[in-house]
Amino acid sequence: MNRETEGAAGAGRVPLRQIFVSFARVGAVLFGGGYAMLPLLEREVVGRRGWCTHAEMADYYAMAQLVPGVVAVNTSMLLGHRLRGFWGTVAATGGVVLVPFFVLLGYASAVGRLAGSAVLADAMAGLRPAVAGLMLGVAFTMVRRGWGGLLGRSLPLAVTLAVLGFGAGAVQVLACGVAAGLLWQAAAVWRGRGAVPAAAAEGEGER
Repeated sequence: MNRETEGAAGAGRVPLRQIFVSFARVGAVLFGGGYAMLPLLEREVVGRRGWCTHAEMADYYAMAQLVPGVVAVNTSMLLGHRLRGFWGTVAATGGVVLVPFFVLLGYASAVGRLAGSAVLADAMAGLRPAVAGLMLGVAFTMVRRGWGGLLGRSLPLAVTLAVLGFGAGAVQVLACGVAAGLLWQAAAVWRGRGAVPAAAAEGEGER
């Protein structure tokens, strides 16, 4: 049994209660939205629980952005499905939205009274740069892990140029990224198929 099989088998035995509690821990401190949640989710899922690797986490995070919805919830759904299928998805999603739901409900009911609060304004003023720092850390981590090969080096630079220089939107960037990855994989497969007949021909020539 290889390591991937062992990991899948171990993931199947994770109790639903543990999945719910772990994702509720993340949701309770999920300030800044989905783009700031990656280090928090990685610390719980990868570092504390060992349910997947950092590379797999980056893949789930990328897949979560290909469908509509909140990135944090989409990523949690994918991870929950990996661990326990449908009910794992329910447990992970319920956990990650539980605390934010009640906090937002309470905030919405008191927003009229808190709108002019100096304490709240000061708290938000301190929270914004902290969230920006989290997002910058996420960007650095993702680039560092994907900075390998020609595609890994050229694509982030091309995306940065498209967004900052030409005002490209998220949909266009994601669509181009998917297309680039598929074309790169197709080229790799084509090169691999070409290498096999060449090696076989050399073997026949030696005979």
